[in-house]
Amino acid sequence: MKSGENGRGQRIDYRPVGRLPWIESRATIAVSSLIPVLGRSRIPICSGTLSIFVLLTVASGAYGNIFEDGENGDAALSSERPHIPEPMVFDLVRPLGVQQGEFETNVLAGHSLRNGKTDWAPELEYAVRDGLAVEFELPFENLSIAEYKLAVQGTLGTLFGRRFIHGWQAIGRYDRHHDGYSADALYLAGYRWDHAFSTFNMAGLRWSGIDRRNKLAGIVNTSWFYGVSDRVTLGIELDNEIASRWGYLLMPQVHLDFTDHATLQLGAGPSRLPGKPTEWMAVWRMIFAF
Repeated sequence: MKSGENGRGQRIDYRPVGRLPWIESRATIAVSSLIPVLGRSRIPICSGTLSIFVLLTVASGAYGNIFEDGENGDAALSSERPHIPEPMVFDLVRPLGVQQGEFETNVLAGHSLRNGKTDWAPELEYAVRDGLAVEFELPFENLSIAEYKLAVQGTLGTLFGRRFIHGWQAIGRYDRHHDGYSADALYLAGYRWDHAFSTFNMAGLRWSGIDRRNKLAGIVNTSWFYGVSDRVTLGIELDNEIASRWGYLLMPQVHLDFTDHATLQLGAGPSRLPGKPTEWMAVWRMIFAF
């Protein structure tokens, strides 16, 4: 039995529960269900690599222990205290409540199952001081740089016995293909409901075509998470862009924590850009935090 402190400074014990066959079988089904979808797409899949991946995720150490106080572990976080996982697609610039000097690098990749197009983006995130972090992102379309993106994020504080945390995020982009600028201004809020369930939400405005059309759109995103164990989190993310036409992305996802500093997020779901047809996307993000 291991001892530690929870977010309220109270001493708690973490008791190993060993392997959980029902969790293992469900995780195996979740991963294997993605195989036919990916197999029909143009993603090259090595069966040996995929088999190793499945073995790693269902090995006895991969799921860790279930915390008796419900503070499930996750290297990809919206907030550490309260513990709230991070949405996979519309992510944060490090968690809210970040400490100065924290650094993260990650790569997001989305593959269209309709036309085979792949969008991917490496990111660098750094906390310049407590509660304030910056990000540089380089989105690609296939092998061509599509945008330059800068973001800054701040923390406003916690409420309700540290079950609630909120903050803000500002994003600026330059679109190389259309030679245009855009910006987002967002309010962020997360809440931990109990030992297993939590939610994270974003609301704000997107200002696109700053130097030309001056088009405004509303941004409303919500994500809900269920902590299976300290190494596995299930979630669903709904991102909305609301203007004269509605665009959305609906992304069920699973977060797999290999260590306290490395997380793999996987998901697949429908997406529709404003004025475009709906298409299905397979998405993953690999995260390393230091």
